[in-house]
Amino acid sequence: MSPAAAAPDTAQKLDAAQARVDKLSHKAQTADQRHDKAAAKLTETRKQLRQTAADMRRHQRLIQALQAQVAATAVDAYAGTAGSTAPVSTSSPALDAQVKKDSTALLSNVVLVSQDAGATADALARSNAELGQLAQRKAALQGRLDLLARGEEATRSMERVADTRQAKASATLADLQAKRMAELGGPAVAYAKSKIGNGYVYGAAGPSVFDCSGLTMAAWSQAGVSLPHSSSAQYSSGRHISESELQPGDLVFYYSPISHVGMYIGNGQIVNALNPGAGVVISGLHDMPYVGAVRPGN
Repeated sequence: MSPAAAAPDTAQKLDAAQARVDKLSHKAQTADQRHDKAAAKLTETRKQLRQTAADMRRHQRLIQALQAQVAATAVDAYAGTAGSTAPVSTSSPALDAQVKKDSTALLSNVVLVSQDAGATADALARSNAELGQLAQRKAALQGRLDLLARGEEATRSMERVADTRQAKASATLADLQAKRMAELGGPAVAYAKSKIGNGYVYGAAGPSVFDCSGLTMAAWSQAGVSLPHSSSAQYSSGRHISESELQPGDLVFYYSPISHVGMYIGNGQIVNALNPGAGVVISGLHDMPYVGAVRPGN
């Protein structure tokens, strides 16, 4: 029985683990998108709240200026009225105190000041009304901000949970892939290493002489995995992996366009049918221009 047929349990677990990773990856992506939207709404509401607060400060400064104008107009009107009935002496302490008292009373209720204030009083009334509306808007925005902040924290928590589950599922998948690679790659590596010292003949696939893709094809057939007799075609016959993921049995490819393939055997080394002069030998992983790697049977 071939190693591929001897490990159905690992293969089934691998398929299930891959399906779970795919499902959790989708959930994690959805959680990320929800959090991004919540964070964007929160940022926009904070911006609106800052703008409203700035508008309120501007209206408050305007109201203060208008209050001063209205108060000055009222005081002038008071002084003019008093002057029509009796002389006004700026040196009279009693009169100065009365004017100050009247001015203070006006400032405490500037909207009700005499119509002598005219357009200034109207502008003051409008600014007070707008300030009230801004205060209401600020309160509404603050309530919305509090609600969005809670929502953003909830989506962030969901994002963390989804990412954690995805990471655990990915780790499980990686462990199963390593186990399956050991089950399948072990016989392939053993076969390839057993041919070290054999000759190279273009187009040969054993049992005594090989070319580069013939050796890898024959080796992986020991694990029940069929490969084409072509280095470029073998590059499309499995899952592409990074150099950091390399495990014994993985196929490694060289030159551009691809014209050579070897089998990784660990410790930065490969076994390959190099050329007619060298035959099947062990080479360094980067002795030739490295292009990429493929994991057969996955």
